[in-house]
Amino acid sequence: MSKGLLKKLVSKKGFKSLIADIEKIMQSPFCIKDEKGKVLIGNDPGNKSMHPVNFNSEIVGWVCGDEQLSGLANLLSFWMSLESEKTSLGKELLDRYREITFYFNITEQLAGNHGPKEAAKLLIAEAKRIIKAEDISILLIDKDDAELLATSTSESFSGEIFQACQVIVHNVLKNAKPEVINQLSGDHRCVQESMPVEALMCAPLTINNKILGVIMVSNDTGNGYTAGDLKMLMTVAYQAAAAIENAKLVAALKETIIDLQTKKEELTEAIKVRMEFSHLFISVVLMFSLYTFLLAIMDKIQVNEQSLYVTSRFLEISFVFANVWLVFRSGLPLNSFGITLLNTKKAIWESLLISAVLMSGLVIFKWYLLKKMPAFQGASIFTWNYVGWDYVTYIVVAPLQEFLTRGVLQGSIQRFLMGRFNWLWATILTSTLFGVFHVHESLMLGIAAIAGGMVWGSMYARHKNLIGVSLCHFLIGNWLGILGLWNMMIG
Repeated sequence: MSKGLLKKLVSKKGFKSLIADIEKIMQSPFCIKDEKGKVLIGNDPGNKSMHPVNFNSEIVGWVCGDEQLSGLANLLSFWMSLESEKTSLGKELLDRYREITFYFNITEQLAGNHGPKEAAKLLIAEAKRIIKAEDISILLIDKDDAELLATSTSESFSGEIFQACQVIVHNVLKNAKPEVINQLSGDHRCVQESMPVEALMCAPLTINNKILGVIMVSNDTGNGYTAGDLKMLMTVAYQAAAAIENAKLVAALKETIIDLQTKKEELTEAIKVRMEFSHLFISVVLMFSLYTFLLAIMDKIQVNEQSLYVTSRFLEISFVFANVWLVFRSGLPLNSFGITLLNTKKAIWESLLISAVLMSGLVIFKWYLLKKMPAFQGASIFTWNYVGWDYVTYIVVAPLQEFLTRGVLQGSIQRFLMGRFNWLWATILTSTLFGVFHVHESLMLGIAAIAGGMVWGSMYARHKNLIGVSLCHFLIGNWLGILGLWNMMIG
């Protein structure tokens, strides 16, 4: 730059007229030569005195002429210093303007909630405007793990640069200081076989005494980087570190908010389940108490079997209405109580299969009683004289009982209980209550109701569908009556 500055100075407008005026005053020819002796302006006087033109302790040219022209040589040296300072000042002002523009643009673009990768891409795009580079890459480095956050070229090209300059990158991270290498081919720290670029700047991404990674700027044009370029890179690195750290904090905050929202929903759901269970518990206790007292009163006044049947059905219907009110009051969807068509096909097929197995087993059991028990000798397997209207109405009674015991009671208990086997405990508790409500007929019927409840409860726990268990309940209940086993159990 210093050698070209003299040539640039003498080519300025008006400089020729200045030389001509000096030549008239001196009344003798003179010229200005470059450091190699080439005439830049004026007339070569021949073997005259040569006065050096100095700039930065270097001879950048000569003034050839009389002895008195040494002052002109000194003037040119001073003039070159002024031009150099003016050029440096202009460059510094331009750098300041570029830096301010960079701050303004990046602040505007990072105003939204961007993720780390998006923020890095925006920073690289702005950095390309102010730093001449073939590739700009931002890498996050944590111990031995390196992640290419963003690049202005391709991941493979940036990866080659990183692999070739790993030692330099590690030095930058270790010392927390940037480095500029304008001749990578002569740097022993680089892997020469895979060096895709010639000049490199590498700066750490530092914020709050923490190093997040590095930003690498490189080119293969032969143009080296200056201290001004490094200063601009440090500005970019600081902004990149702040933007990436803020993006990480925002991402972590979003995750925390989502986690809190999830926990809030879980807590709200848990409160809703507890409220549902508390209402159900009150309803069951009151219903059980009312049912027990009514049975005691009816036993005291010795009502007939038909009245007992009607009373039991009335209490069941009342209990249904009470639980329907609880269902709608809970705010939960109807499928939470088994009222759904989901899994209907599977539930029906399983119900028919289990019903067929149980009905076949009951027929075999009745045949065994006829063969082995004297009390059953002469009786037939099927007893049709017990079949009445209550068998037909059982198609309504069975689904109602399943809605109460499985849909409302078992489902609510399962939602309330915690643990892996909450469904099993819910099934056991519900089946036990189901048996208690039948024990007034006989102990044997109560035990049979518990066994049936375990089967139907397990079916409901798998499919969460009332259609299958209601069908099985209807078939098995009526089949017990047709085989005469129902009357045998109630004695």
